[in-house]
Amino acid sequence: MEPAGFFRRIFALMYDTLFVMAIVISLSLLLNVVNGGYLEPGTVLSKLQLTMSILSGPLFYCYFWMKNEGQTLGMQAWKIKLVTCEGKPLDFKTSATRCLLSSISFLLIGLGYFWIIGDPKKRSWSDIYTNTKILKIKKLA
Repeated sequence: MEPAGFFRRIFALMYDTLFVMAIVISLSLLLNVVNGGYLEPGTVLSKLQLTMSILSGPLFYCYFWMKNEGQTLGMQAWKIKLVTCEGKPLDFKTSATRCLLSSISFLLIGLGYFWIIGDPKKRSWSDIYTNTKILKIKKLA
C-alpha cells in the first residue's frame, strides 16, 4: 500500500478534530447540568472539566487506533490507516506516544507534520519515532 500524503492526513485530522470538539462540548455541557450552572474556577468540577478537555483527544485517538484497526473516523472517511512497520497490532504505549509527539509537532508550528512533504516515505516525526506509518487503503464497495 502507498503512504498517505500530507493533505489527506491533515484533512482526516481536521475531521477528527470536529468529533473531539463535539465530545468535549457534550461532556462540558453535562458537567454544567450536573452543577446546575456555570462551573466556578478552582472547584473539583472545573478541574474535572479541564482534565476531560485535555484527555479527550488522546483517548479518542488511542481508542480508535487500537480498537478500530488503526483508523479514526476521519481516517475512515479519507481512506487512510495507521499501521506499525513490523505489522504488529497497535498498543497503548505506541498510540499515546504518537499523540504526545503529534501535540509537540503541532505546538512547533506544525513542523512535525510539514516533515511529511519532504520525507521520501511521507513520514511525520511521530511516524519516525514510533516506527509506524499511515497508508492509503482501498475499500471495496
